[in-house]
Amino acid sequence: MNQSIEQIKSINHHFRHAIEQVGEGIVIIEPSSRHPLGPQIVFANRAVAELTGYDRDSLVEQPIGLIYEPESLNHLLVRLPRVAEAGKVFEMKKEIVNRDGDRFPCHWTVSAVRDSKGTPVNYTFTLKPVKENALAPEAASGNGSHPQVSVKETDQEIEDGLEQSRVESLALLAGGIAHDFNNVLQTILSNLSLAKLETSVHSPARRFVEDAMEATEDAQSLAQQILDFTKGREPMIQVINLGDIVKGVAKLSTMGSQVRCDITTPEGLWGVEVEKRQIRQVIHNLMVNACQAMPNGGVVQAFVENFMVPANSSLKLPAGPYVVVRIRDRGCGIPDERQSQIFEPYFTTKKNGTGIGLATCRAIVQRHHGTITLVSKQNVGTEFRVFLPACQIFEDAEEEITTSVSGRESLVGGNGHRALTGSTAVSEYDNGMGRVLVVDDQDNVREAAERLLERLGYDTVSAASGQEAVGLYRECSRSGDPINAVLLDMTLPGGLSGDEVMSEIRKMDHRARVIATSGYFDDDAEETFRREGYVGILPKPYAVERLSEKLIEAMSN
Repeated sequence: MNQSIEQIKSINHHFRHAIEQVGEGIVIIEPSSRHPLGPQIVFANRAVAELTGYDRDSLVEQPIGLIYEPESLNHLLVRLPRVAEAGKVFEMKKEIVNRDGDRFPCHWTVSAVRDSKGTPVNYTFTLKPVKENALAPEAASGNGSHPQVSVKETDQEIEDGLEQSRVESLALLAGGIAHDFNNVLQTILSNLSLAKLETSVHSPARRFVEDAMEATEDAQSLAQQILDFTKGREPMIQVINLGDIVKGVAKLSTMGSQVRCDITTPEGLWGVEVEKRQIRQVIHNLMVNACQAMPNGGVVQAFVENFMVPANSSLKLPAGPYVVVRIRDRGCGIPDERQSQIFEPYFTTKKNGTGIGLATCRAIVQRHHGTITLVSKQNVGTEFRVFLPACQIFEDAEEEITTSVSGRESLVGGNGHRALTGSTAVSEYDNGMGRVLVVDDQDNVREAAERLLERLGYDTVSAASGQEAVGLYRECSRSGDPINAVLLDMTLPGGLSGDEVMSEIRKMDHRARVIATSGYFDDDAEETFRREGYVGILPKPYAVERLSEKLIEAMSN
């Protein structure tokens, strides 16, 4: 037995030594992802360390997205299961990102190592730098280092063929998480809507309520980003004014703190073409970090400026027009020896930090063909700079305008100052008439919806399950006090599903007005549900305004 153990150790030693001598980089990762930037690296050989500039030990437990081409990372992650299923080696030409943020093309291969049951236990990558436009001999001849399996000749098949098969289990999981998260937001938003209706427009509390309602919209957008990623949905790119984004985010980021944010933007600011939610997330993370750097209060300065990047700039960006956002705090600063690590996943200077926020910011900015940098000095402060390519150039004269936003109020200054103000009048709603059945298995969501409906003037009854809902509808119809509309949650656990409840109700009353509610709807849900007889959908979380509109529409149908 001891001799066998020694033989195994010897084999492992020689195997590891052989891998270290291979000229190609070899990376082995875990079979599943624990991080937004992908599965963790469990092994990297010396060649990978030399290519990336990282120490081998520091690469272990870091996500593969640390060194893989950012724009293609999402595509790779959703297709890894298909790589395992195919049992083949796939070859791709993608860039590698080194420690300094420099990128250069490499030929990558990826294959799965599977156990006796066919379950992937890890994925192995090989990578080798190539000249631009060079073809790998192995790909051209088909006689590479893996003669026993077929090798895809280009990455087009992995881009096109694997695109057809999404990781459905991940999408379903994310959909469930989004639904549960939006249910929580629904309870919060319902009660905030009630508080707003009961609060005078001149009351200081009114502004706090409105700010909290805006924050729920931001939270909802985070859930939507999860769905967009898992379903492979292309992000919605649009031209935006970064100054508007910074102003909106600053108000929420400083809420409840002793920090004030001064924002300076020019007239004639150039536009940027981006995915709005993702860029909001970047600015929000940087703003929150700046506020946390000054726990005793202070002023965060934000500058949004037009900027021309010259050729051969140290920013390592193509020459041309950019918009830069600079966010400056007067906190404790970041030690010099830690600044090179600040964007690395899991690295944090905070006691309770996760080390994910800044790594995510960098990944998002790089995905938009920009860059993010910092300048920091201990006991002086830190400034983060986000550069994004400009897509529209305006010839207007540039007059700087400063906006001040604090955690307690919006400050209206003198010349050149703008205040961020909320609505000035309470929305008026027609008094509702009729009886509404609320069907939802979540007690707090159901009770909050009832309170909103009663505030709007409707009579309500409620059910916590599909069977109870069908029974109540039947009972009310027989009693001569029928249900006029139904708010039906579509994800009822156990018993009758939402669609089954709809079917049973339509058997009793083919003119039933049923509104489908859920925290998780596809893009074409409105059309689909209307074809099936629903009078409409009401995505969660919804505020009182939207609820009132939907019910008025349903009652007049």
